[in-house]
Amino acid sequence: MLVCALCLSACGEGDGGNAGDVPDGPEEYVRASLFCDVSFWEYPAWEVEAGTITGDITERTGLALDVMQPTQDADIQLRLMLLGDELPDIISVTDSVTIRQLVSSGKVWRIDEFLESYKPDSHILRDFPEDVKRELIRRDGAWYAFPSHINSADAREQWMTSPYMEQVVQYNDNNAIIWNRELLERAGLDAESLETQEEVLAAFEKVKNMELQVGGEDVIMLLVDGKNFQDPTLKFLEWTFGAEWVDEDGNFRDILLQPQTRDALAFLNLCIRSSYAAPEQLTMETTEIQELMQSGRVLCFIGNVANTAITYQDWVSTGVILSPDGSSPVFGKSMRATVGWISTFIARDCAHPEETAAFLDYMTGGEGMALWNYGREGTDYYVGEDGCYHRMQGKASEEPEGLGIWWMFCNSAWDRSVQEISEVALRRYEIETAYGMHPATVTYDSSLLLLPSDLIPTESAEGRIEKAVAEWKDSQIVKVVLAESEKDFEREYGILIQGLYERGIARLDERRDDGYQENCREYGSRIRKVNRTEGAPQG
Repeated sequence: MLVCALCLSACGEGDGGNAGDVPDGPEEYVRASLFCDVSFWEYPAWEVEAGTITGDITERTGLALDVMQPTQDADIQLRLMLLGDELPDIISVTDSVTIRQLVSSGKVWRIDEFLESYKPDSHILRDFPEDVKRELIRRDGAWYAFPSHINSADAREQWMTSPYMEQVVQYNDNNAIIWNRELLERAGLDAESLETQEEVLAAFEKVKNMELQVGGEDVIMLLVDGKNFQDPTLKFLEWTFGAEWVDEDGNFRDILLQPQTRDALAFLNLCIRSSYAAPEQLTMETTEIQELMQSGRVLCFIGNVANTAITYQDWVSTGVILSPDGSSPVFGKSMRATVGWISTFIARDCAHPEETAAFLDYMTGGEGMALWNYGREGTDYYVGEDGCYHRMQGKASEEPEGLGIWWMFCNSAWDRSVQEISEVALRRYEIETAYGMHPATVTYDSSLLLLPSDLIPTESAEGRIEKAVAEWKDSQIVKVVLAESEKDFEREYGILIQGLYERGIARLDERRDDGYQENCREYGSRIRKVNRTEGAPQG
């Protein structure tokens, strides 16, 4: 195992910089390794030459990154490195099991201890939002991780946002259904008449029969979010068809065991069987999805719009797909501070702790966030009288490489406090808030579902069940979606549910319900069930 870990931990280095008259970069700097388990993260090569974004970061911090290329099973790769005591210097992960293992291993720093030891004047020790810190401590037992996409009441008070942006915070989500405006017009379709499942399927069938083409190629009626579809695409469909995380008695119940999730899977299966969506979409990389979205051939997309690289003015969201059975769309939105999407840890045996601490401080501070999000003031952006950051006109083709790409250090509250509310931004927010603001959508407090990391220890019986259940979902859901007939769908769906119960999902839900009920007591609220339970699959 150690040999495997050593092999897997090999780092990729930058390409050596630009040729020509570009000035030299810093004479003295050190390198640190960074590992991220987000499979679709397209990071740039880390250049150290002056005049590059990454070179400027190295100049200010004394550190350059070697970003490690993860394998397809990134979290397994990282766990092998953890077992072999070969952790990268900086570890950015989303997987809850991996987060628990890192915290319990004793091989990562507490953020406060790390900065007090190597960067005692760090702004993080002074201005990190207290409500976010409390939630991180509640999850991990202490402050071990720096979270991405910081957003909370304390954060928004620190980085003041406009009333409009407060509305965006309340209702936005990246997962959405969007429609190509030009293709809708060509097909004689009206976005306002595409809210029910019947209307959506009829639109797909109409365009299919019209044999519309763009650039000599057939129009794609529906595009799902590639190999990651089980997260953004299925998640949106579960929401819009009304699947919840509680049962009629107010207990935690896995969303896959809700009857509305079956409706969501049936919709997706019907779209594939009817040739509205192609089976090969389920294996596509994010770059392939982006190419198709930019081709003008896609009529409808369901998934994470933030990763599509679309021109938002060309698209419109209808918000929801209303279920035939009358179930209300549901929208889980945290009413309190969140722990973000990506959690970043620092290895205790980090080779260059002073420079790594300086790097963490800079990337999350105002100057650093302005640089890696907007570029250089006066060249790439200017600060207007409104205090917002305005991108320089005519610079699109000359935009520095890698702007906005360091997702693990993203601060949503800061970003919204400086972001110009341009026409492009307005169109984006219209799309991202269409679901949450739809009059049929029922919102609930999803923070009640955030369970402590030590609730289910990895090596406990429930921990092993959790792992087995997750693996079964990943493999069997694909078979359900790709079933070749309605009869086959029912069979594969039955196998999915039976397999969940055989692997112990009922016992797992009992343990997760303990954590959920404790949250309800602590916060003095509960999630109210709004949709039917008839037809829920039983073990």
